[in-house]
Amino acid sequence: MHPRRYCFITGFLRSGTTLVEKLVHALPGACIGPQPFPFLYYDTKRAFLRTRGAGEERYPLGHLFLEERYRAEDFAAFLATHRLTREALAASFAAMRGYNGWKLPAIAAHAAGVGGGSFAEVYRRLCDGLPGVLGREAARLLGAKEVFCEEYIPYFLAEGVPVILVLRDVRDVLTSIKHGGGAAYADRGLPVLHIVRQWRKSVAFALEFAGRANFAAVRYEHLVADPRAWLDQLADRWQMPRAAAGAIENLRDQGGREWEGNSSFAPVQGVSRESVGRFAEYLPPDLLGAVEWLCAPEMKILGLQPAAQPHAGMADADERRRRELISLGDAGEAEQHRWCIFPRAYQRLARSERIAL
Repeated sequence: MHPRRYCFITGFLRSGTTLVEKLVHALPGACIGPQPFPFLYYDTKRAFLRTRGAGEERYPLGHLFLEERYRAEDFAAFLATHRLTREALAASFAAMRGYNGWKLPAIAAHAAGVGGGSFAEVYRRLCDGLPGVLGREAARLLGAKEVFCEEYIPYFLAEGVPVILVLRDVRDVLTSIKHGGGAAYADRGLPVLHIVRQWRKSVAFALEFAGRANFAAVRYEHLVADPRAWLDQLADRWQMPRAAAGAIENLRDQGGREWEGNSSFAPVQGVSRESVGRFAEYLPPDLLGAVEWLCAPEMKILGLQPAAQPHAGMADADERRRRELISLGDAGEAEQHRWCIFPRAYQRLARSERIAL
């Protein structure tokens, strides 16, 4: 019998992580959980922040913009030595009582026997419970999807866990959050600047880890244009059987039902391109121009063309300083971390070095 392998899927909310999760789950021998234990990531990040003298934070997985208490690599180093106790794991699941989580009772029952260990050990053991919950006992590739968890990417890669990071046009992300039925999936009260910074965080991690073994960044726009090509390529890279004929056209959820997507606008069957460029219908030119100015370096490097006249109407002093330093291309290392999370991300943005994702 082949040993089990594990993967992790993440990205900013409304970026297409659920679609990617469903596609990977469609591979024969795969079993992927849709956000089966989100509090584990939040609580572990809070434990790290306590080592930095920080108080309790409601949203510990932030955008890292202007973060001076620590760097992304500090959190990865913490995870490398941190041991989760049985009690801490139980507390995470206890805190989820009343939370409308996927298969929560079954996953919590399995978690009770998982015990403690490193974060990667606990993650693998929790994923080991997914095949029993879904009746896929023969599955060999196990994993989970969770949004906002880019900060876990360096650690998972160091532990040999392949990671898929999903990126989507920031303007369509904003449209999905603020319009249609977006309130069912995200807080419509999120400030635009906060959404922008969270999106840029995803891009920074994509720039930092592009080309690394076991890391794959996928653009939502490219994915929906040819999902079969992307999924076949992933299956070949991970030495998995390819999805059966019709599996993508008749995409199913983890319960085996026809998946109608989780669009903010209308149910769709399978994979649809309808949401690409929807921002043109919903975002007014002034807002578009402000977002395109704030995200100009990232949009350029991803090949996203402006649709309005970019302007600095929403930019505060920090945002103006960030653009200035990226334009100059000569910021010191501390400044590069402060404004772009990673020096490699800063340098690539400063050079406007186009990347293919």
